[in-house]
Amino acid sequence: MSVVLLDTTVASFLHPKKALNTYRANYEPHMTGNILALSFQSVAELWSWAEENNWGDKQKLGLEVFLHSFLVIPYDADLAKTWAKVKNHCKKIGRQLEAGDAWIVATAVHYKIPLLTHDKDLVGLSIPDLHVISYA
Repeated sequence: MSVVLLDTTVASFLHPKKALNTYRANYEPHMTGNILALSFQSVAELWSWAEENNWGDKQKLGLEVFLHSFLVIPYDADLAKTWAKVKNHCKKIGRQLEAGDAWIVATAVHYKIPLLTHDKDLVGLSIPDLHVISYA
C-alpha cells in the first residue's frame, strides 16, 4: 500500500455529493488500495469552501467526518524549507504558483509521493521529486 497526495479538487471529488462526478472515475484507479493523504493546506481550503458557502452545522459535521478518512500531513519546518525551494524553482522557470498550490506541491515533493491534481497550473511542472497525475 502506497501513499498518494490528493489536491483539494480531487479530494472534493470523493465527497458523497460528487459520487457521480465524471472526473472522479479517472482518479479512482490511482487511489484504490492506497492511503489517501491531504496537505494541511487542502484541509484549510475545504474549510474555506464551507465558510464561503455558509454551511450549517450539519454540513460542517459532514465535512469533519469526511476529513477523517484522509491522512492529513501537517506543517513542519522542513516542509516550509521545501515550500521555499518549490516557490523559488517555479519563479526561476517562469511558473508562478499561488502560495496554497505551492504548499500542496511542496508536500508531494518533500515526502516523495505522487500528487493527484485537477489543477492545470500544476500539470507539466518540472520539479525534482514531483510526480503529477492529472486528468485536467
